Amino acid sequence: MTRYVLVEDYDKSRYEVDLPLTSSIDYAKIRQELGIPEYVDTTSLLLERGLVTIWAARNAATLDKKFQNADQLRIKKEPIPLLFFGGGAVKLLCPEANDPSNPLCREINDIDLVTSKKRGADLVALLLALHTFCGTRYYHFTTRSDTRFNALRGGKRYRLRAIDEILSDSLQTGVLDILVDRINLRHKVEFGEALADSAGNMYTIGLERILLSKCQYIFDIPNTLSASDHEKVEHQLLSYPYYRSDRLLIGMEEKDIKDICAVFLSHDVGEGNGLVNPKLIRTVLEGDTKFTLTFRLNLENILRNEQYLKNMKLSNHDVSLILSRVEATLEAIPRVDKKWSNPWWNEDIETPVIFGKTNVAGNG
Repeated sequence: MTRYVLVEDYDKSRYEVDLPLTSSIDYAKIRQELGIPEYVDTTSLLLERGLVTIWAARNAATLDKKFQNADQLRIKKEPIPLLFFGGGAVKLLCPEANDPSNPLCREINDIDLVTSKKRGADLVALLLALHTFCGTRYYHFTTRSDTRFNALRGGKRYRLRAIDEILSDSLQTGVLDILVDRINLRHKVEFGEALADSAGNMYTIGLERILLSKCQYIFDIPNTLSASDHEKVEHQLLSYPYYRSDRLLIGMEEKDIKDICAVFLSHDVGEGNGLVNPKLIRTVLEGDTKFTLTFRLNLENILRNEQYLKNMKLSNHDVSLILSRVEATLEAIPRVDKKWSNPWWNEDIETPVIFGKTNVAGNG
């Protein structure tokens, strides 16, 4: 047995696991118990870790009966509501997002989860103990900076670390971001109803809130890009003639465009189970003109980028299907008459960087 150092903190504290990693659960059986469709990628450790966490959260009341080592877990013995959002949610709901032969299938670099405020602390306690009864494959920890981050947010958001990838000669760790009740980035998306029925949307925030959370992405930059840099972000440039001429409006990244297209390729528009319901989206947007404008600009940008979608190697049929469903959704969303020349979105978060770093205004 070998001791492997995952992270050494600035105070020399070490977060370590023994190799080989262990697992005391049957992942295939957990997927079956949760009712996860067969099309969902079975090889992704990130999805596996997320689904095992959701299974443990749903069984929080009986874990001490299932596992001897869970009897000291000090949490409220009731199921913990827990949902995927971001790219992990798209994987669970969209067959095309899991098919390696489909251009819309992409590798997710992290998973994002949302829970309720009243159970956030219980979820963190569960995650930090998960490896003791499910195995070290599911080891979670918080560094000193993570502990400080969590304390400063007063139960409104949590950050933990976990093993994201198992390589032949090393383990790669990453950040697990847990939001509470809502996404509150450029615009706010509430998750209350979705959290009340976690299994109803395959343990995700649901199709409509996926679209809302992806289409809240917006920021501006100086209109000073070189020709080559301008070409790199051309598919992100939002068309809004009323904005100040010395700035460029930037919308969704390619990963989010792919996720939006996967949703519309996998799901028709209408009312009913498994359909994208524009009326639900309209209900969320009503009374929030600023969010409505950002949402429209991002979806309209997909319509303007037909050639960009074809350049992804999507078939003409799939492109036509996606665009027709985007148009059907936009028809139900009110147009915005008010004209802004300066930011109308929340700027109280870190400004994203478009070259060289991951943008924080989006999500997995």
